[in-house]
Amino acid sequence: MSIFKHNKLKINLKIIHCPKCNEEQPKIRKPKGWTEILWGGNTCKNCGCKMDRLGNEREK
Repeated sequence: MSIFKHNKLKINLKIIHCPKCNEEQPKIRKPKGWTEILWGGNTCKNCGCKMDRLGNEREK
């Protein structure tokens, strides 16, 4: 069984883009709250969209 087949660490190493404004997000991000610290994700600096670690828009 390959470690690449099942991502057990739940880490996304791909470049993600904001789902609203398509701005490329930095690889190293500073979390804006506890949700981003615990589960990963990012807040777009351009439009303020909150997204999960895969680049999908998330609910508050």
